[in-house]
Amino acid sequence: MVRFSYIFSLSLLLFFSIYSYGQDKDSLYAPIKEKEPLVLKGMKVGINVGRFSDYLFKPERTSYEASFDFNLSNRYFGVIEGGLSETNIKKDNYQYSSEGTFVKAGVDFNMLKKYPSDYFGIGVRLGRAAFKHSASNLTYENIHWPTQSLSIDSKSYTTYWLEVSLGIKGELLKNVYFGWSALVRVGISGRKDEQFQPFNIPGFGKGTSAVNLGANYYIYYQIPFNKNK
Repeated sequence: MVRFSYIFSLSLLLFFSIYSYGQDKDSLYAPIKEKEPLVLKGMKVGINVGRFSDYLFKPERTSYEASFDFNLSNRYFGVIEGGLSETNIKKDNYQYSSEGTFVKAGVDFNMLKKYPSDYFGIGVRLGRAAFKHSASNLTYENIHWPTQSLSIDSKSYTTYWLEVSLGIKGELLKNVYFGWSALVRVGISGRKDEQFQPFNIPGFGKGTSAVNLGANYYIYYQIPFNKNK
């Protein structure tokens, strides 16, 4: 019985040794899967339709924004966005006006795999705004002196910020997409002025805030390239 157990154990050891060697040999000669190169799948041009809500909710501001992105294998999207903004406020004791342009550049990362023509993911942008603003008819009242009216000459600024977004894009019609994204903007430089703080910075938001939240609503048209490849 002892001899039989010894032979059985030796046989099992020999079997697993041969099996393990075969597995190692197969893995040694298994083909290495090459990483797929990035391929241009299409380019999108779009307009931010959410800006048109300013006519109802922020009548003192007029702004326009457009976007251009290029699709690399439905995984990465290089993005350039830009626009212009103008603000005019008229109150009893002051008038304020500003105007300028902005541009943002960055990349979106698609987390969807099952529906490669659509998008759900995160994005990162670096934004820059160049604008000027001024104020007039600043009324200063004093009980000892007559009411005075002052003006602040136009000042120019260049502002930078970092923007992070979480968004979606879905195909409504052939090559027509709707997109929505939630945004967090963090000011980097050029925002503060102790004497004359900007009311609104184009593309960034409130000049008095270091961090601004926002949302975009876009309609895109896609120019397809190698879409079926």
